[in-house]
Amino acid sequence: MNSRRFPIIGAVVAVALVVVALAVIATRGSASSQPASRDAGSTTENAAASDGAVSSTTSSSVAVPVTTMAPSGPYTTPNMPVAVSVGSTKALHSGDVVSVTVSPSNGSQAFGAEARLCRGDASIQVDGDLFPTRAGKCIPKPFSDGTNDFLEVRNQPPYGPLNVNFKVGTGSQTFKLQDGSQTTITCDATHPCQLVLKLQYPNGFGFQGVPLTFG
Repeated sequence: MNSRRFPIIGAVVAVALVVVALAVIATRGSASSQPASRDAGSTTENAAASDGAVSSTTSSSVAVPVTTMAPSGPYTTPNMPVAVSVGSTKALHSGDVVSVTVSPSNGSQAFGAEARLCRGDASIQVDGDLFPTRAGKCIPKPFSDGTNDFLEVRNQPPYGPLNVNFKVGTGSQTFKLQDGSQTTITCDATHPCQLVLKLQYPNGFGFQGVPLTFG
């Protein structure tokens, strides 16, 4: 009888040991998976936080369009090597002459001058601004016979001072631009205009706007 009990007891003990071993393995697996799941959750939260930060940074760095007002009124190119003196420019009437003298300075030369009658609020800073049907800032034809809309004076060697005598007109013109739109330019007692000069000198040219008022 005793010899039979020992194998049975041994088998029971072996089974118990196996059960204990399996329980320990299961416990360790569960313990090791919990930190992993916590770490995974932490990583997800960090990624979400990171995404939020990126989104926030991206939204805050979006450029906001800034509306810049175009300059207006008579403009003069800075640092031109010529000086300009002008006669009477106030209370003008149709047919009056505006006398301009262009004198080189600092040993420079005056090669020539162009003059146009333009809107008083226009800022002429580049060649394209002077073309009437392109920019719509200057009149395309005289207001009346015997007056000027455009005048060009070419100087002669040794390219010293030159004179421009521009005969102004008064009135109103509506004309079509190259883009199909229309514009109106008026020069009279309630609408000041300007005489725009394009001055040519060695290695360049510049612009000067001379305000004009009418009586």
